[in-house]
Amino acid sequence: MESRRFACLAATVVMGLSVVGIAGASAAPPLGDVVIEGGRIDPALQRTVRYSDLNLAFAPGQRTLKTRIMRTASGLCWDLNGSYGVDRCTSDAVDSTKGQVAEAITRAKRQMAGLPVGPAIAISMVIGAR
Repeated sequence: MESRRFACLAATVVMGLSVVGIAGASAAPPLGDVVIEGGRIDPALQRTVRYSDLNLAFAPGQRTLKTRIMRTASGLCWDLNGSYGVDRCTSDAVDSTKGQVAEAITRAKRQMAGLPVGPAIAISMVIGAR
């Protein structure tokens, strides 16, 4: 009987401490609003370069992809800026694709080795604001 009383007393103490903890947490000042910001990419500043028809495991396919990227970047930058700053714009646009190109080449080599990979899709290029 004594152990049962002790268990009930212990449970009451634990519950009381829990209530005090909850009340203390709710009495704390609010941290403020959480604001999540994300930039939208203007479709006029982005182009997609498809490569599903290329074998990027080998140099000829890689060269073809790089040529496509360069032409797309040059055309996009010319359309947006005319001759003013087209070289810098093109260079920045091509640089924005380097990580994706490296991943696509690695993916193609893994596929050639018989390892599981996702589908070949496209490279997305984004340039700075007008």
